[in-house]
Amino acid sequence: MDRRALGTVVAAVVAALAVGGWLVLRAGHPYHEHVGGAQGAFPTALGSGAPAAPDRVLRRTSQSYGVDGGLSVDETDDGVAAHDLRTGKEYWHYGRSGTELGTVGLTGSGGTVATWWKDGTVVGTDVRTGKPRWHAKVTYGKPAGSSDTFADLDVVSGLVVVESREAITAFAEDSGKRVWRGAVPKGCRLSSGGVFAMRGAVVARAECAGTGKAGDDLPLIAFDTRRGTVRWKVDSGLNRLRPVDDHTLVTSLWSRDGIGAVVDVSGRTPRVTTWPVPALHPTEAAGDGIMLCADNTAGSSDGTLVAYDVADRTKHWTRRPAKDTRLGPPLIEDGRVYVVQQPLLPRSGTPKAVASDLLVLDARTGRQLHSTRLPPVRPASGETGDTFAALTPWQAVDGVVAVQWTGMFSGTDDDLLVLAQ
Repeated sequence: MDRRALGTVVAAVVAALAVGGWLVLRAGHPYHEHVGGAQGAFPTALGSGAPAAPDRVLRRTSQSYGVDGGLSVDETDDGVAAHDLRTGKEYWHYGRSGTELGTVGLTGSGGTVATWWKDGTVVGTDVRTGKPRWHAKVTYGKPAGSSDTFADLDVVSGLVVVESREAITAFAEDSGKRVWRGAVPKGCRLSSGGVFAMRGAVVARAECAGTGKAGDDLPLIAFDTRRGTVRWKVDSGLNRLRPVDDHTLVTSLWSRDGIGAVVDVSGRTPRVTTWPVPALHPTEAAGDGIMLCADNTAGSSDGTLVAYDVADRTKHWTRRPAKDTRLGPPLIEDGRVYVVQQPLLPRSGTPKAVASDLLVLDARTGRQLHSTRLPPVRPASGETGDTFAALTPWQAVDGVVAVQWTGMFSGTDDDLLVLAQ
């Protein structure tokens, strides 16, 4: 076959693959990328916001990073793939050879899937097509000469934020332009837990050298969204501070048991107000003006929830689980509390798959709005004795709720049970 004929055949094959919606691109590119998709019409979201009455199990995902619109973004051998939530079919795939995938972040709003690879490449991928929008370089994880590897990535406030122990860098989500590189205060290093957005700031958790017998301090450090300068720094207390709105942080355990705190960060410096909270009431979640605590006063682990109004510092409601069950960690979204009522785990023997109920409560009153039975799901680990292992609502977005196993010893299972209304 002469070159002209061969070229005609190759062109025809490429055209056919493109029409079919599947094409391998850029394999010889310096980034050694393998890009495939998108296949068919874009899977739209199943709704907007957190669903009021999720009662239909869509599917179970495997090794997932989360839900974005009508897709789940899942781990593959060489990178990530997006699967249609309705059908489970692969919609697009993005991978690289010659390196390993490190961390992944999603907007959860149909924008960018960000990946940070161990060769130091950060990639912003279009969630609608799977094609890379941009590339950037940031040394992955540990500082030079250190064995202390830490790397994290989040997509917040239109920024892709990458963190290592001694540095935090933000890129524009849509273009990949470096917006800023934040200077971590002297004597501090960033720690795990991810970053979150507050008014005009990206907030990161840190460890800073303490004084005297106090040991290390564990503050929150806020970096200005536009410039990366430190806007404020506040101690996180004994039980970590959680955002309750865009300018307020809250904890039920501040300086000692029985003392909680509300931190207003809307001014030039954080303003801390303490308030009495019953002892043995650790904070479980916060949002929509409510702080949710677990009532551990009886020495039990049944997950009884107690809700406090942050504005008036009063208890608003209590929710106890049904007999022989417990409540797992809750999630607050769009004025609702999502929590799984589940059987107590055995302290001995192999954990078994059991049926549970997903409850939807009104965040202000505790009134039950909805309940649906979940199919039996085996715990994240076969280890016995991890009584903290629990089915936990992880996302409530785009018309779906995603539930996963979490545990103190077994860690987090990356398989998601996704429900829609």
